[in-house]
Parts: sequence; structure tokens; C-alpha cells
Amino acid sequence: MTAPRRIPPRVALLTAVLTLGGYAAAHAAAPSAEEIAALKARLAAQQDVLEAQMRQLREQQARLDELERRLTDAPAAAPEPAVAAAAAAEPAALPPPVVTGRYDGVGVVIGGSLRTTVNTTGARMLPDAAPFLVLPSVPGVREGTTKIDARLSTLLIAIRGRELRGLQLGGVIQAQLFDGDLLSGKYGVYPGIAYVEAANEHWRLAAGLQPDVFSPKIPRMVDSMSGMAGSGNPGNSMKPQLRVERFVTTGSGKLTLQAALADAQPSNIQPPSLASTENTGKPNYEARIAFARGAADKTVSWAPYPEWELGISGATGSFRTFSIAGAFPAYDTSLSGVAIEGAARFGQRFAVQGELYRGRAFAPYLASIFQTVTADRAPVRSEGGWGEVAWWWSPTAHSHLGYGRDRAWSSSGPQPGVRSNETAFANLFWDPSPMTTLGLEATWRSTEYEGDLDNEGFALMLSSELRF
Repeated sequence: MTAPRRIPPRVALLTAVLTLGGYAAAHAAAPSAEEIAALKARLAAQQDVLEAQMRQLREQQARLDELERRLTDAPAAAPEPAVAAAAAAEPAALPPPVVTGRYDGVGVVIGGSLRTTVNTTGARMLPDAAPFLVLPSVPGVREGTTKIDARLSTLLIAIRGRELRGLQLGGVIQAQLFDGDLLSGKYGVYPGIAYVEAANEHWRLAAGLQPDVFSPKIPRMVDSMSGMAGSGNPGNSMKPQLRVERFVTTGSGKLTLQAALADAQPSNIQPPSLASTENTGKPNYEARIAFARGAADKTVSWAPYPEWELGISGATGSFRTFSIAGAFPAYDTSLSGVAIEGAARFGQRFAVQGELYRGRAFAPYLASIFQTVTADRAPVRSEGGWGEVAWWWSPTAHSHLGYGRDRAWSSSGPQPGVRSNETAFANLFWDPSPMTTLGLEATWRSTEYEGDLDNEGFALMLSSELRF
């Protein structure tokens, strides 16, 4: 037996008013037949209204019982036939499903993207699906390749936990279908990001695998994996870090301060070598300061940039090199680098961004064309940069045109094996829906080697992406 439903006060009050009204009418002067008929009609209409309100109350109570049952996994009483029919005609709105973990208060969102690329090149490039540089030509070997690839697809897990002393706890795991070494050209699972964090609008504390604090900007390319690394764009490698960030909002913009202790050697790019490298027991030190005026605002500009942004960053550390075959004794090398970055938007459609850097033995930060030391163990010095202009044809279509170059040398003795590497690109992105992006990009790459081994070539990449 279920307890009878309690009549809401406003329904009881309305019933009392109607009853008193009918009582007063009965004791007044004798009404005519027409007045009696009209009064009966009004009473019947008001009764219909009351019954409709009672049905709505019962339906709402049934929906509330169903939601409570779903949340607590408790069995629900069978609804009355009228309530069941109403629920079938108009299903109750339920909250979106949430994947829960072992602990209460933890929400997990699973997403990612399915992305296919077709890359046709006029010269042999390394690797063929997401090229970083052009390989030397081989006499008698036909140049050019075509690669259909899905390794740019991503898998994403975002975790949101409880608050702790005003900080929101959470974490992110993101992987792509590359092998552990991007230059290998194989399929696998490449963990690009895996970190935990505690953050609010003023602070962020994070630990785990993250992009570099140093020189974080990246050009907007269809070939987003290479992103002109080795062609003037350092940073954007993934290293385990302990990071702290401070955000200061001023009347005119936002100041960002970042610092990190990072693992000395990335594992995502490993050029072939008979030598091996390891850390010297000390982490790398990274720092960055940047100021942005005006946040990105789609009501003002289609370009997702602040009004202008300027930043400077630096990194320093050391690593040990030794010969697996015992060809030379182990030795330590110090690395260092500094970069300046900037971005700006003009009007509704136009934007620019870019970076300049200078470094020493800076291959762990995807600079120096992935070179650290020369044959006589001297550190490879390098400098470079990249720039990009962007134009939005509409809110869902935009193009980017950019160029970048890395130049490497040694101040004395033998020179590094690769002296220069440059890339130019032009592309078009179209978003036919919020979850779909199509891209077309033309690139030109040129690589200069020590000796007469220079090579260059064009490539055309087509990309389709479905996000979920």
C-alpha cells in the first residue's frame, strides 16, 4: 500500500474558494435557468482544470521517483496506467550518462577523434606519413611516396575529481596511434599526455607527461604531428614534469607565469645513432612568462587569438652521452635555449603568430634538427624560427600560410650532419559540423646536409577528422 498523495496547499485553497462560492450562490436570490446552466458549465471547466493539474502532479512525482531509482538503483513501484501512458508519450529528461570510477565524486569523460590522412610527396621524407625532413636522394631510386594513414587519430580520457582547498582535482590521458618513436613510421600507442592536476583561476599544479613549458606555440597545420619541429619550431615535445603555474588577471589582460622541473630526455623522437644518452641525475629547468591582452572572443573575431600576446621562455639542463660499442668514453653535455613568441589578431578575420629561438645542444626540445653533438663531441648550436598568417573566410572555413627554418652549426671542428631544414605550407580547413573537420595542405620542404646531399620536395596532404 502506498500512502495517499498529499493535496498541495494551492489546490486545497482553490477548492475551498469554489465551494464557498457555490454555497453563497445557493443562498442568494433564486437564479434563472440560464444562470444555473452557466454556473454548471463553469464548475465543470474548473473541475477539468483541477483534474489536469492533479494528473501533472502525479506525472511529475512519477518522473522524480524514476530519477531517484536510477541514481540509487532502488526498485521503483509500478506506475499507474495513466502515468505510464503519459510517460511513454513524453519521456522524462534524464541527465547525460557519466562514467564513474571507484570513488564517489569522480567523473570520467571518454572522447577522441578518428582521423585519416593521405600524404603524397615528390621526394622521400622522414617519416612518410608526418614528415619532419627530406631524405637525401639515392641514385637510381625513384623519388616520391603516397601514404594513407590513421595514426593521427586520438584517444582521450578526462577525469574530474573533487575540490581540495579551493583547487579542482583532475587529470588527462591522451594517446595517438603512433609508435613510441615518431620517426619509426609504425603503428602503436603513443602516450602524448598523461598528467594529474589541481587548479583554479589563479593557480595550477600538475605532475606527469605534458608538453614543454618552453616555447609552447605551434603553427596551425594539417600535419599537426610534425608541426615544423626541426624547422624552426622548438618545444612541443612531451616530457614528464613537475609544474607550477600562476595566473594574474589585470585590468587589461592576463599574465601567466610558469616553471617546471622536467625529465632530461624525451622519448618521442630518437634519431638512429650508435651512441646512447641518459640524464645526469639532474632535471631540466624550464620557465616562461607571457602576457595576453584581451581573451579570444568569437563575437569580436573568428580567429581564436587574444588581441595580442607576447612571451619569453628558457630551458637549461644536461645529459650524458656514451658509446654502446665503447668507441669513446662517456661525457656530459650542457643544453640551453631561449625563445620569444608572439601572436595578434586584426579585425574579424586576420591573425598572425610566430616564434624565434636560439639554443645549444637543443635536440631534446626538437630543435637543432634533432642533433646534440658533433663527431668530436662539440655541442651543436642552432637558431631558427617560424611565422604564420591566418585568414578566416567564414566562421567555419580558414586558411593558414607559414614558413619556418632551423639552422645548425658548430663553432669549431666538424660540422653537424644536417646543416639546415626549412618548411613552407599553405592550407585550408573546413568544419562542416562541430564534430567534423576537413583539411587540405600543400608543403615544401628542403634539407641541407654536410656534403653534397641536399634535397627538396613538395607534398600534398588531405585529412578528414570525426570527433567524438
